[in-house]
Amino acid sequence: MITFSIIIPFHSKDPYRKKALGVVMNYYKTLFPFTDILIASNGSDPYSKSSAINKAVKRTKTEFIAIIDADILCPKSSLLTGLKLLESFPLILPYNNVCDLSRQMSEVLYDKPNYSLSTSMLHGKNRHNQKSVPVGGINLVKKTCFMKINGFDERFTGWGGEDDAFVAASDTICGAHKRLTGNIYHLWHPPKKAKTNPYYSNNHRIVSEYFMAYNKKEEMLKILSKRKGI
Repeated sequence: MITFSIIIPFHSKDPYRKKALGVVMNYYKTLFPFTDILIASNGSDPYSKSSAINKAVKRTKTEFIAIIDADILCPKSSLLTGLKLLESFPLILPYNNVCDLSRQMSEVLYDKPNYSLSTSMLHGKNRHNQKSVPVGGINLVKKTCFMKINGFDERFTGWGGEDDAFVAASDTICGAHKRLTGNIYHLWHPPKKAKTNPYYSNNHRIVSEYFMAYNKKEEMLKILSKRKGI
């Protein structure tokens, strides 16, 4: 059996997001009852997802880590396949489609947070076309690779851009990631667009640095050298 840790970044007072976290926690605890699940919430204001994840990773005792958003459900088969592939790749994205659950279906799950849930019963609306699939939501990563790139860049504040920068750094320094075919399921909650983050412009500037250095190892190493290590 593959041993790994689950990290779930979370920081919100929204009741729907708290309900989503409850569903997600129960889902993964049910699937993997002997796996450590850490909530990455560092209590800072404004919240730094990057800092929270970095602190949580330092607490893990396993080589394989699943970083999963607090509103994402991933099929067990995709997780197990992805974790197995971590023996050959530094980073796995175990999906190629985000399926947005409706408010009605999500609220049914919110009313039964301890329900024994199977993703085979879920259906919703596909969010992206095949040319615009995101890299966030869920990452399966080797801890050695995570440490080699100093984890997530803590210059990011709030939400937005940190996932793209992380994958760009990992691809460039540790080797190309592997993406699997399949769905992940996003629980409905009141939306909050990244552009409403007052730090959005700064985040966008930082992630642009990573895109410019993508697959240019020396340039990427320069970026990483300016950052605080985890």
